[in-house]
Amino acid sequence: MKRWLVLLVLALGSLSLAQQITVSVPVLTITSELRISLVPNLIVVQRIPEPQGIVVIYVANRTEEVFVYHDRDLRARGWQRVKYESKKGGYKAEYRRGKAKARLEVKDKKGRVEVKVKEG
Repeated sequence: MKRWLVLLVLALGSLSLAQQITVSVPVLTITSELRISLVPNLIVVQRIPEPQGIVVIYVANRTEEVFVYHDRDLRARGWQRVKYESKKGGYKAEYRRGKAKARLEVKDKKGRVEVKVKEG
């Protein structure tokens, strides 16, 4: 009986520890208005700052999943998608938040996925 009680206490203790662990996703600040989170579990090969934007290159073959992640991230931050275009090997979208505008472009680059995010 004591063994069961000890196992129960240990199991409950490990559950409470598991609930306290949080994994933070890196957030890139592009401009004062525009921020994006990097896709978790994907390796970033390059981050290239551009005027009013950034280019992020992931090692991946899942262009659609990368686009969906960044699209959801932008919309969760209050951006409203106003334009969407899907072509072979890539996606483009435009967003608005008040008077601010942003563009998201995701391209397949043979084993890598290139993401461009720009404001304006």
